[in-house]
Amino acid sequence: MANEVTLSMNEAKKLGIIKETLAGRMTAKMAAEILHLSERQIYRLRKNILLHGDARIVHGNRCRTPLNAFSRGQKDCIITLYKEQYKSYNFTHFAETLEKEHKIKISRETVRGWLRSEKLGGKIRKSNKHRKRRLRKASEGEMLFLDGSPHHWFGREHSPCTLLLTCDDATGKPLMGLFREQEDRDGCFLLLGQLFKRYGLPQIFYLDRASQFKTTRHNRLASAHVTDPTQFQRAMEELSIQLIFSKSPQARGRIERMNGTFQNRLVAELDHHGITTLPEANGYLNRHFIPDIAQKFGVPPRDPSPVWRALPPRMDLFDILCVKVKRTVSNDNTISYNNIHFQLFPAHGRQHFAKAKVEVRHRPDGSIRIFHSTLGKIPARRISC
Repeated sequence: MANEVTLSMNEAKKLGIIKETLAGRMTAKMAAEILHLSERQIYRLRKNILLHGDARIVHGNRCRTPLNAFSRGQKDCIITLYKEQYKSYNFTHFAETLEKEHKIKISRETVRGWLRSEKLGGKIRKSNKHRKRRLRKASEGEMLFLDGSPHHWFGREHSPCTLLLTCDDATGKPLMGLFREQEDRDGCFLLLGQLFKRYGLPQIFYLDRASQFKTTRHNRLASAHVTDPTQFQRAMEELSIQLIFSKSPQARGRIERMNGTFQNRLVAELDHHGITTLPEANGYLNRHFIPDIAQKFGVPPRDPSPVWRALPPRMDLFDILCVKVKRTVSNDNTISYNNIHFQLFPAHGRQHFAKAKVEVRHRPDGSIRIFHSTLGKIPARRISC
């Protein structure tokens, strides 16, 4: 019949109570208490049902198209944009990009529903097991994460490379990153040199047990008793930065989740902008992508006062962020390092350095310098033998 209407469970319950009041078996005050409405609303519902029938118990907006709804043409346009330009973006990233680049404000759930109905979009993520959250550090600069993330950053058609990334624990903000062919000590030193110059020195680094950070092998055999520090540990000790080594990826969940965000969003944006080389990627990463992610995902620290330590005046960071090895000078004033021979020359009024102990500093840019403990830098030249 024309007047028939399908009611939900709540609507049927409401209609039954209103009819009880119409039949005189329940007062309006009792009905208002049961339905959590005012008595005035009860009287209005009674009047509507008497005049227009049971269908008036249904809200008037049912089956109406909202005034702010997108048209079919707009929906098709957004789906086409995704297919042609943003097919590697996730739902949230795509919704944000629509607002930023195309001035189309649309919710993530609307985007997800439209794309899922077209069998578009990424895999459905499985929820992780529940774990207890570690309280963030109170101040910015109190503890940083440093991690390498190997991935096909420029797409499957290109060789994988590694993103070295630093992230602050108190704010959750990524601070600086560096693309390298692989995760290595020199790359970490180059990244930290830039980081320390911009922000200062942190108190703590929270790291995994990668070989450039912590000694885990000796004579090609795993050993739990090796105490010799790595060059990275030595450099951090000179800078008075504490190191904490985690035993599992879950212990460093914040940087691992940040790596996942970068692998999802950054790959898509590098592809969108046609970036396929390390120098271009490093420029885009630190000038555009990291500031955007820091602003979007960063949280205020509990203590607004940062605890970065200022660099000592005239400090050359790469005289610390380098490989340091000891050598004894031969009678002919030469030393050997990595099968490379260096001729030392007189300096500081000293005519020779035979039998002297010197320190070779191999900097991350590949340059090599030689220092005496009291006289400082010694002039030297590479020679062939």
